[in-house]
Amino acid sequence: MKLSFTTLGCPQWTLRQVVENAAQLGYDGVDFRGLLEEIDISKRPEFTTGLNGTIRMFADHGVDISGIAIGARYAIVDPGEKEKQFDETRRNMELAAKLGTHILRVYGGRVPKGHTVDSILPTLVENLRQIGDEAEQFDVTLALETHDDWTDSATFARLMAEADHPRVRVLWDLHHPFRTNGELPQVTYANLAPYTVSIHVKDSLPDAGGGHTYVLLGEGDVPLKPMLDMLVDGGYDGYAILEWEKRWIPELAEPEIAFPQYVQKMREWLE
Repeated sequence: MKLSFTTLGCPQWTLRQVVENAAQLGYDGVDFRGLLEEIDISKRPEFTTGLNGTIRMFADHGVDISGIAIGARYAIVDPGEKEKQFDETRRNMELAAKLGTHILRVYGGRVPKGHTVDSILPTLVENLRQIGDEAEQFDVTLALETHDDWTDSATFARLMAEADHPRVRVLWDLHHPFRTNGELPQVTYANLAPYTVSIHVKDSLPDAGGGHTYVLLGEGDVPLKPMLDMLVDGGYDGYAILEWEKRWIPELAEPEIAFPQYVQKMREWLE
């Protein structure tokens, strides 16, 4: 299992800081979710006019790009909104191909008003098939995250079975099915493992308001090690990506603390 972090955790770092820190801390890869003030990296000069320099910088430091995460969502009924989501996806699939990375994180999104999970599922399936067909030409896999209204792993497995597309797979956020639904790790694993191509790793503790507070790895109560053990035993050899949501939650610990701690704890758990 390879280690990566998402740039969500270091919103003030330049590209050079991202790459150099990844190399120095022993990460195998970097997953992009924004850079500096721009959340869509396909709009940054480092990934347009400066793309060749970016590719060289990663190669020179021996660090891979594990994937790109975008906000595109496909549980959409409005044709204009659907096209907007598809356009964002196309732009980033093209970028992923140029960067030589094959994973693009996407969302189901919130269930539209007037719908239920069951009633919107056929629309989501059809949209995933359509954009999955387009992903073929870029050699990109769309990794649908267990997020928003799509954290129940049994429902997710049904979605994957009905979509039945080789370019549509799962990004299993280890946190969300447990924290949102109280799922046992073995249940989530059984449902999602056949489709999982990437994972997000983060820890938390429940708070008094019914939500949760993110904490450093191993300081919360999310049963991460059993999940990781099952993945390793099952042959998962993809990336374990630290999703430290510093961009959205500024009070979280700085990346200078969270990023090395993740490497240390994961090495301890994976030994």
